Amino acid sequence: MKKPIQILYEDPYLLAINKPPRVASVPGSNLALQETVMGKIQLQLRGRDFVPYLIHRLDLETSGVLLFGKHEKDRRALEQIFRHPETRKKYVALVRGFPTGKVIAKKLKARESDEMIDSQTNYKVLDVFKAPAPLCALVEAEIKTGRKHQIRQHFAMVGHPIIMDSRYGDFHFNRKFRIKYHLGRQFLHAASISFHHPLLKKQIHIEAPLAPDLKVILKRLSF
Repeated sequence: MKKPIQILYEDPYLLAINKPPRVASVPGSNLALQETVMGKIQLQLRGRDFVPYLIHRLDLETSGVLLFGKHEKDRRALEQIFRHPETRKKYVALVRGFPTGKVIAKKLKARESDEMIDSQTNYKVLDVFKAPAPLCALVEAEIKTGRKHQIRQHFAMVGHPIIMDSRYGDFHFNRKFRIKYHLGRQFLHAASISFHHPLLKKQIHIEAPLAPDLKVILKRLSF
């Protein structure tokens, strides 16, 4: 990544970036800090009076809105954003086939145990692509709960997996799609977040433009 990470929003307490795809959110046992989004944004903003820290995460391949806090003293308050029932997170995904309905309500495993708990994803179809591609649909999904890989799991469970999802997707479909359209990652983008700011005491709405590689795919599918 040679270009600076795009900052979508900033106030005295937090900032939002447009996370690039194929970059992990946080370091791991085999991943150094400087190779992650957190490390890159800390380097990009060095010299400021804060060290940004993540308030939530996105999957490695997922692009879109990602929030950072600025000062440790505000961490607890900012983390409440993702526990507040009125916080709305919307994603855009390309799925195999044409899903019908508006809600996927299926239990998923809890993050910290094997307990199966209620999970809900609301969605609407934005566009359908029939030819020359295999039938696929562009959907906007809003998660009402925050389970691990929730959108990816839910669409796979109803027979419409996210295209190029290597874990829950259709291997044979993905292979054909990759050869034909040259997409190298799952088509999933965190498009927007709306929430009540716990420190500014006002409603905030942040949008992230679709990543360039996903824009190219939609253009190719439209012809």
